[in-house]
Amino acid sequence: MQSAHTIEGKCIVHTFKNYTKLENVGAEDYFCRFEYKAATGGFTPDRVAVYCKCEMPYNPDDLMVQCEGCKDWFHPSCMGMTIEEAKKLEHFLCSDCSSEDDSKRSLNSFPVSPAVDGKVEPKRRKR
Repeated sequence: MQSAHTIEGKCIVHTFKNYTKLENVGAEDYFCRFEYKAATGGFTPDRVAVYCKCEMPYNPDDLMVQCEGCKDWFHPSCMGMTIEEAKKLEHFLCSDCSSEDDSKRSLNSFPVSPAVDGKVEPKRRKR
């Protein structure tokens, strides 16, 4: 049996959708991706999309960068970058797209034109 003295405080559990809309996320703010349906014993949704080479669901608290080639999203650490390096990027190509880009350059002997702007999703402010 645990002591009531182990409780540190209240937390607020938001739906995933509402959590991603919060402008300021505090230490008491958490999210839940799924809703349990007691009548059916199932969860809604029954699955979530995964991203990056690590195949993890999107976490709004972690920075991700979007590849300008394939449009997939990646964690900087999974791509061998620090968060600081990722925030300074003007353009980003994942390893698959950059190797394709290198192949196109050598075959066509001219560079593939870069996309207009880099996609770095900012982390939301913490309270």
